[in-house]
Amino acid sequence: MTARRRLLGALVALVAVAPPALAGAAAPVPTGTARLQGTFLLQGTVTTAVDVSGEHRGQIVMRHWTFTPGCASGQCPTETLTRPRAGGTDTLVLHRHAPGYYIGYSNFFRSVRCGARLYRPGERIPFRITVRITQALVSGGEVVASRINASYRNQVRYNLTPCVAYFGHDAASYHGHIVP
Repeated sequence: MTARRRLLGALVALVAVAPPALAGAAAPVPTGTARLQGTFLLQGTVTTAVDVSGEHRGQIVMRHWTFTPGCASGQCPTETLTRPRAGGTDTLVLHRHAPGYYIGYSNFFRSVRCGARLYRPGERIPFRITVRITQALVSGGEVVASRINASYRNQVRYNLTPCVAYFGHDAASYHGHIVP
């Protein structure tokens, strides 16, 4: 077994355990009013990967996503999500569509080699992220999200080069817990 597989196995086991206890946390409470804030450790499964380099369907991935509320207390109409990825960091605004359910849209860009020339940016990749609070706890007198489910979806990529090229699409589903 390679060191990388052992590390991935350890991370998967870490996500599978119960979320870490928060200072002053009590039993789980209803999620409808929970505040989404902090950094979450997510385990994801690539559900679609068509012509996307380095990805394949069924691949397990680990992510850290950080949520910053758009208001002073309670469940906010907007959340800012910051998520690192291989080519940089995405920051996007998520909008609440229902209690404990957020959706956001953004784009990132990737370089594309066309013949001897490298185009920066070479493709635009629009994506959608959804987040649902699945468990909450009372911490410091406030109801906060402790577990979430999320999804990432890219349906089409746009060629920004003069070359003829076909770009794929991808999607993933995630679940995870807050990191203290």
